[in-house]
Amino acid sequence: MKGIAAIYYDGRTPRRQPAELFAIGDELVARGAFGELRARRDRVDISEPMGRAPRVLRFDDGGSFEVADLEAFSLWLVAAGFRDSAVVCVQKRWSWSLGSLLGAVLLVAAIYFWGLPAFGKMMAPRIPDTVLQGLSKHTLSFLDEKLLAPSRLSEARRTELTEYAGRILGQGGNLPPHRLHFRSSTLGPNAFALPSGDVVVFDQLVELANSNDEVTGVIAHELGHVAYRHGLRQLIQSSVVSFVVGIYFGDVSSMAASFGALALESRYSREFEYEADAYAARSMLAAGLGTEPLAAMLESMEKAHAEKRGKSSGGDMLSSHPDTTERIARLRALR
Repeated sequence: MKGIAAIYYDGRTPRRQPAELFAIGDELVARGAFGELRARRDRVDISEPMGRAPRVLRFDDGGSFEVADLEAFSLWLVAAGFRDSAVVCVQKRWSWSLGSLLGAVLLVAAIYFWGLPAFGKMMAPRIPDTVLQGLSKHTLSFLDEKLLAPSRLSEARRTELTEYAGRILGQGGNLPPHRLHFRSSTLGPNAFALPSGDVVVFDQLVELANSNDEVTGVIAHELGHVAYRHGLRQLIQSSVVSFVVGIYFGDVSSMAASFGALALESRYSREFEYEADAYAARSMLAAGLGTEPLAAMLESMEKAHAEKRGKSSGGDMLSSHPDTTERIARLRALR
């Protein structure tokens, strides 16, 4: 069988040596000024086609042969009895390659939209309370240092709201362990819950509310997030994504800084918001207050954030929950 020209590298020096390759029986034979080298076919690794890059044959002794004439080499391989792998065959057909790419995209999308939420839901109940307490404590400290300020409300007013919310929501039973905190912020009227059950209410929300019942409705909504561990589930999902992206781009340290922003990020999924609303509605109905206080508070918050967005060209991280109009309509249908 006719040979094919190649360049030989011994694997120890960068020296290039002309060579010729032959397929003889169950062996590949290389000849040149270096002498003759032999290797069994099944011990030779042949690189896959990569555009116009030379193909490489690697012998098990560490030496390699580089072939630049790709067309001649492909014909030589066929004549020598070599067959391309299934991957190479797929790559040669654009329809198969496109299908593989589409399949990969669909797989990644399925993992992101269904796999990650399922993983977060499975893992959230398994996180020890000590871990939640430590995580939430450090997150709140970070937020106090970077974004939040001490509450301007009087101690009497804070105590009044705490006792009122506890008395009203306690009537429904199954109230998750929680602690109520008050902070001032330039981010607008809102509240958020940490995985440990720490619920932070902004002064601006209290000032916007027309009654204690409206503030209590928001607190009940946040306790719904605590009861269903929404924040922790979202944190797990975001951490997995951050970890994968960090590994890919070589920067895992950015994950730590993202925890605080995630705690303040109120854009939960639609499913989470509806679940928290349903929890709040049950609690408020059990107390005889109905769902109107929470619906009215959401409406006021939406208007306040809309005005803020109109006055500022920058983004509003706590602008509003998604589908606020639909949420309000759902709540009012339950009263």
